[in-house]
Amino acid sequence: DQITIVQQGQGVPALYDNDAHIALDTEDPYDIQMKPHGHGDIHALLHSNGVAKAWQSQGMKWTVFFQDTNGLAFNTLALSLGVSSKMGLIMNSITCPRKAKQAIGAITKLTKGDQQKTMNVEYNQLDPLLRATVSPEGDVNDESGFSPYPGNINQLVFNLDSYVSILERTKGVMPEFVNPKYADAEKTVFKKPTRLECMMQDFPTVLQGAETEKVGFTSLASELCFSPVKNATVDGVALQRNGTHPGVAASGEADQNSAVARILRSIGCQVEEGSKVTFNGIEVTSGPDCVLKPSFAACATEFKTKFPNPATVKISGRSSLVLSGQGLTIESLDLDGAAVIECEEGASGVIRNLTVKNRGWVKEPNASSDVEIIRMRGYDMRRLETEKIVFKKDGSIEGNYGMKATPKDSVALKKEIVPVAPEDTVQKTVVSKSVPVPPADLTK
Repeated sequence: DQITIVQQGQGVPALYDNDAHIALDTEDPYDIQMKPHGHGDIHALLHSNGVAKAWQSQGMKWTVFFQDTNGLAFNTLALSLGVSSKMGLIMNSITCPRKAKQAIGAITKLTKGDQQKTMNVEYNQLDPLLRATVSPEGDVNDESGFSPYPGNINQLVFNLDSYVSILERTKGVMPEFVNPKYADAEKTVFKKPTRLECMMQDFPTVLQGAETEKVGFTSLASELCFSPVKNATVDGVALQRNGTHPGVAASGEADQNSAVARILRSIGCQVEEGSKVTFNGIEVTSGPDCVLKPSFAACATEFKTKFPNPATVKISGRSSLVLSGQGLTIESLDLDGAAVIECEEGASGVIRNLTVKNRGWVKEPNASSDVEIIRMRGYDMRRLETEKIVFKKDGSIEGNYGMKATPKDSVALKKEIVPVAPEDTVQKTVVSKSVPVPPADLTK
């Protein structure tokens, strides 16, 4: 009952030339070729289906839009909500540093007469706009090495009361545009039929008066908030070769783990970097693989309470760590291998003085698996050995951590497993033993 599906419809007629002649269906000459109208329709759909108003009546205060290709979107959700609330924003766009001419929309402040609007400008329009107005050089990097105009990653936070009020006035209709791809230098022939489309980030165009003053953006390191998974592997290889993020399954998963490791380092945990490996032509940093489930820590701020003594937490570059459960706290841990630690709902548990050393999990190249997910990312995870600990609601502990231990009055058992593995059963991986210089506290 918390999920509502709205249907966009069959789309809009496709256009095959600059004179906007309507394209016919390639399989039926008596039918019109249709194309999607763009994700800007989401505003009209939430209005016409009464969804936004229903959320408001249920007492909800904020609405978040995110791209389903970006797995890092939720890392910065709580932070952006705080910014929106503190600054009284109607709309807040999450952004990241952007290289000049990078193919990503940019957040700008546009001025017309005495009115200003903070809004997205698409990358193919930004450079000519700047050349025609404030910058003869166009879109260029400044002394920071990035464009002054941050990249819009299409993660938007709306104040729901204001959003519903504006939808009532506008019906959620966004401005339309056409973006044809030309086959010739004279721009007279389309590569394929184009369409009228609209974008959800163009919402500021319908704001009026004082509403325009309540639009802002929050800029964060892309390593924490932006890692799209939307490209075919062969395209990702070409992008990475040219110095651009590949945007494929392997990089998306590696960036998920890397973001958690960065936050852990920022609060003082000793987390090594893994080695560089290549799968299907895509180079990624393999490990440590840290998965902190929302039941353990829903946002970066909670890391501090979950790791109260961060200096006593050590994770090697080849390790895999999975943590879940609201009642779980990690006081001290030395991990060189794989550990899965769970805390059942209603239970509590503290990991203290625990050392785990085992064969762990290794990534084995597999580009021909019958499982599509494995084939897409180019490897399978082989779980050679895992230390699993489960804190039960009845007070017992599953695993070799201790018997009937309680957080306050027991000292954890030291657990160290050092099995000898045959040389030909484990893929050798060179792991960097250096611990990167921790960044500034990312939980602030």
